[in-house]
Amino acid sequence: MKTLTQEQAYTEWVKFYGVFEKLGLTKNYDMEKLKTELLSSPCAVSEEMGTAYKGALLIHINMVMALAQRVAKMISGTFEVDENTLLKSIAIMHLSKRLIYVENDNDWEIKNRGLMFKFAKGVEGCLKGGERSALEALNNGIKLTPIEFEAITCLDEDVEASKKPFLSIYTTVIRQANELAYAIEKERYNKIKNAK
Repeated sequence: MKTLTQEQAYTEWVKFYGVFEKLGLTKNYDMEKLKTELLSSPCAVSEEMGTAYKGALLIHINMVMALAQRVAKMISGTFEVDENTLLKSIAIMHLSKRLIYVENDNDWEIKNRGLMFKFAKGVEGCLKGGERSALEALNNGIKLTPIEFEAITCLDEDVEASKKPFLSIYTTVIRQANELAYAIEKERYNKIKNAK
């Protein structure tokens, strides 16, 4: 399983913390606990996704933020995108993954299926990831606008064709940035795997 170096962990945390601080969110979370959780959390359960290792969640969130900022800049001549709304939505949307994935203790699944992590038992309710992240933010005293809530939960399900014209530009940018980040992470994993 891939691991982060201390330098990588520090660099990624500093990026994330800087955004959280800029947005005024550090008062809403126990930041030391969040740091520990993010540095030990995957972003997927399956090794083939390229994000099933400790710290992958933090890297993924930072990558989505960077990609979304680039996409927003590209479309700025047509769409007005508030950077703080964009970053706030992305910084919050994946946080529930730190609570729903645990290391897999089944050696056969790890070796034969590449399932490095599994879903935690005892996670209450059947909320999807974005819903769970938004609920945690709300419970922590963060106010969310309808646009932010939509953006935070935009990955929870596929959007019906009839609803697509009504989605906010934030949802569109975030969905695209997230897909790009997963594609990049998977391709990097494949290159490392094939080089062995």
